[in-house]
Amino acid sequence: MKTVKFNEEEVELLVALYEDELKEAGSYIEKLKQTLTKLKVQAETAEPEPGKTGKKRGRKSKVQPRELKPYTGKKRGRKPKIQEAPMPEVIKAVVKKAPKKKKARKTRKPLVTLAKAPKNPIIEKPITEEIKPV
Repeated sequence: MKTVKFNEEEVELLVALYEDELKEAGSYIEKLKQTLTKLKVQAETAEPEPGKTGKKRGRKSKVQPRELKPYTGKKRGRKPKIQEAPMPEVIKAVVKKAPKKKKARKTRKPLVTLAKAPKNPIIEKPITEEIKPV
């Protein structure tokens, strides 16, 4: 780290400079204190200004404020924020459980059914006549 060496004259100049800055800062603080005390005295003695009670100047707005109607049932859109939904009444009822039904077991059908032959088959006689040409 480098060091800086000053002569006695330079040290005296720096000290004088810093003393002048301290005096200026002190005088500035004193002036601020004086102005603050004046402002406090004026604020205590000053009367509040009455607000304007007259009509507004200028053109009236076309949009008139709407009055919110109470909630009368289910409507489209959002519900108004002011109105809260009424709480439903709680009704206690005894609920009996229905007895469980037993499921009937399904019978399995065979995949392929065989054609049953009739007990008394009727046998037709074959035709043995010849067909004659005309």
